[in-house]
Amino acid sequence: MIRSEIRARILHGLNEPDVANPVFWSATELNQVIDEAMEVLAEETAAIKRTTYVPLEAAWTYYSLRGLAPDLMVPWRLWVVSQERRLTPVTMEELDRFHREWITVTGDPWHWFPLSWETFGLFPKPASAGGVLRVDYLAWPRALLDDDDEPEMDLADHEALVGYGIYDGLAKRWDQLRMVEAWALFQRQGLGAKGRAGARAQARSAQRGEVQDFEEPGIADR
Repeated sequence: MIRSEIRARILHGLNEPDVANPVFWSATELNQVIDEAMEVLAEETAAIKRTTYVPLEAAWTYYSLRGLAPDLMVPWRLWVVSQERRLTPVTMEELDRFHREWITVTGDPWHWFPLSWETFGLFPKPASAGGVLRVDYLAWPRALLDDDDEPEMDLADHEALVGYGIYDGLAKRWDQLRMVEAWALFQRQGLGAKGRAGARAQARSAQRGEVQDFEEPGIADR
C-alpha cells in the first residue's frame, strides 16, 4: 500500500465519514503516525538491515558510525572484507577476564564489542592501517516522502501500520475499550509472539556467533 491508502484505511478504521477531509485528524498528523508505526515495527522485528563500510586504522580500538550510517539502530554483524571473515562479538567484561591490559594488544581483529548504539570496539586493535570492515546493521526505516511512496517493509506488514494508526487515533480520543482491542490486533498483525521470538533468536545467535560460516579462534585461543 502507498501512504495515501494506509492513511485512508486508518480513517476508515476510526469511522471517519470523509477520509478526504477528516474532521479530527490532519493528513500531516496521520503521516507522522505512519512513520512512527514503521519505527515501532522496525525496532521490534529487526526487519530492516543495511550495510556500511569502515576503514581500519592503525592502533584504533574504537570506531564510530556517526555520519556513516545516519539510519543506524545498532550494529549487527562485522566482517573483515579482505578475508571474508566475520568477527565474533564479545563483551568488555569478557575481555577484562581474558587479559587485564587487552586494550594494548595489537594484531588482526577477531572480536568486536559494543560501546554504545553507534560505537564499537575491536580486539585486538589493528597493528597497521589498511583493510575495511563491513558493518551490517539494523536500521530505522526511511520516512515516506509523499502520498505515492510505499513503506520498504514487506506488504504483509502494511496491515500492522494501519492497525497502529487506528490504535493511536483511539488513544487520542480516549476510547479506552476500543484502544485496548486495537493494540491487541496490532500485536497479532505485526508483533506476534512467534515472529518476535524468531527475530530475536536470530539476532542473538548472530550476535553471539552461534552460527559459524568459518573457523575462528575464541578469546581463550589467542
